[in-house]
Amino acid sequence: MQRLELQDMLSLEDFESQRKHFFESHIRYLEKYRKVKLGNSISLIFENRQTLWFRVQEIFRLTKISDPKIIQNELNVYNRLIPDTNTLQAAFLIEAKNISSSNPKPDFSLKNFRGDNLRFFIGKQGIPSDLVTKRAEDPSLGNSLWIKFKLDEEAKLALKDGKLPIKFQIESDQFKAESHSLPTEVRKSLWDDFQ
Repeated sequence: MQRLELQDMLSLEDFESQRKHFFESHIRYLEKYRKVKLGNSISLIFENRQTLWFRVQEIFRLTKISDPKIIQNELNVYNRLIPDTNTLQAAFLIEAKNISSSNPKPDFSLKNFRGDNLRFFIGKQGIPSDLVTKRAEDPSLGNSLWIKFKLDEEAKLALKDGKLPIKFQIESDQFKAESHSLPTEVRKSLWDDFQ
């Protein structure tokens, strides 16, 4: 997948003037094509060039970064979140809306999370995730981190043809949840990441 480059980014003024449109389009795109829910508290948002473009534009807007050298340095960092060949990569989010004053702890904690807690099932084949960000040099912000799944050719073809049920499952000592079988729109969007 092609990395983001300096010329892909809008100026702060151009982005700000169109932000409402970009934001609404981005949310619709995520909900329909890139988001997978596991239970009530966990979401996976699968990254691609389009999702990362909006994320980075928002960061530049909030931090008021406009210097091309700084923008390029930031792009070098964020381009790590664009999936490599044969890889699906996602933001792993614990949703704060499921935390209340009567239940101040989320249903699931990242404290003891390992990549193999989360699996991508194609039929009965479970592919464990790898953590992209849970190293000392990659502190996650709040209740999120990034994970990836390496798919072989057989798994990619199964994703494409849609004959086998495809879902995600997370399991730990304290918690277990799984997604519904992926809708056609999400499956096709993830397959497009390999093109």
